[in-house]
Amino acid sequence: MKHCTPYVLHATLLALLAPHASQADASELGSLGGSRCIAIDVNNAGAAIGQCRTTEGDFAVTYWASTSVAAMALPGLEFNGPCTALGISGNDVVTGNCERGEDGESFPVRWLTPSLPSTTPQTLNARTGDDRAEATFINAAGTVAGISTSPDGTDHPVLWKSGQIQATSLPVPGLLPPLLSSITECHITALGVAIAPAVVGFCDLRQGGSLAVKWTPTTSGGYSVASLPRIPGGSNCVAVAVNPNGYIAGTCEDPVGDLAAVRWRLSGGAPAMLRGLPREAAVGQQVMAADINATGTVIGNYYTSDGLQRGFVWVPTDDPATEDGLDLGTLGGAVVRVQQVSDNGTIIGTAESPQGASAGFAWSPSSNIQDLGTLGGTYNHPAAISPNGMWIVGASTISSGQRLAYRIGPIQADIPKLVRSVSPKIISKGLIGLAGLPFETAWCATLGRESTHCPGGR
Repeated sequence: MKHCTPYVLHATLLALLAPHASQADASELGSLGGSRCIAIDVNNAGAAIGQCRTTEGDFAVTYWASTSVAAMALPGLEFNGPCTALGISGNDVVTGNCERGEDGESFPVRWLTPSLPSTTPQTLNARTGDDRAEATFINAAGTVAGISTSPDGTDHPVLWKSGQIQATSLPVPGLLPPLLSSITECHITALGVAIAPAVVGFCDLRQGGSLAVKWTPTTSGGYSVASLPRIPGGSNCVAVAVNPNGYIAGTCEDPVGDLAAVRWRLSGGAPAMLRGLPREAAVGQQVMAADINATGTVIGNYYTSDGLQRGFVWVPTDDPATEDGLDLGTLGGAVVRVQQVSDNGTIIGTAESPQGASAGFAWSPSSNIQDLGTLGGTYNHPAAISPNGMWIVGASTISSGQRLAYRIGPIQADIPKLVRSVSPKIISKGLIGLAGLPFETAWCATLGRESTHCPGGR
């Protein structure tokens, strides 16, 4: 690379990651006979998980094998017991939460063999002495993140390692008992790819604000915890993603109170920082990281000085004089929201169309932002892209307004638009899974500054 502007530098680096080969297929996935179906996660083989409405009107956790579009309903802890799906591992282990009993108590679960839909899910235990537990997501190795709630209502971050049903408690930073810690509660936001993975998240401070943290596995099977450094002169931070090499993406407040995307290095020290796009226009912008891939590329969302929400991709240089991101462009509307980046550099998200509809998009190092199309309706929401970038799943409306699940892949080059076709409606027996608020909404709520950093409707 010869001497060039930061935008050209980023585009050149990203182009090295571009895939090459043949066209992918875009398929409507089978349903359970009801009017609504969503896919929420997909693994490197193309196996997907989601939720579908049955002919009786209930919602069931639904599995689609990598080689089929047929929908299979997964059972709950009791007959017709409601469950929510959260994700799928690289070896097809599914996690979620299921209700049991007359009072509808919820339990974290794993489905170990979803290809055998009659198999009852495995219940994951709360910490000894705690009242209840809840799963939140799963990594590629099958380790589940979640919380365990003590009798006083305090939530504690925990893991259920692959193959284990006992919770591994993650320590909270601060003073040793009986001294009062400056931390109230901690939250897991991302896991590494191992069975005993690196863990990142943030902790709520007793005096207000947040502290970014990472948990590291120890030789004894437990975890140690350490805080991540803030921007010099800045304050509150959250960590949102970690890659296999230990790089961590997050968001921090800078010295003037604006939000900046950051990436922490394994070697420690102050993080690399992206304050605005372009760098010269940083004043008043709010820049928030959303994800990081195996190469260290960071993606996120930012609010321009005039309040518009846009998406960016950033390849940190660890040189403050050259740090700059690349705006992903738009689909003709005012709003763009990125969600996830794969290891080959493909980014998915949603953007406003010229007509104001919510359109799914994909961006890759070798192409501009492109509309993924719909199954015949006006809405498309891509929920996940596989780590290898070969599969995208989500939900789209059809012409009648029904929302159905889809899968695109295997993607080898150009990403095709969705096209509505006649698909099998495979019906079998078995709550819509909530994806949760966009992370920047939670971040702004933590700071109590939604009116400043998250303009309404953006």
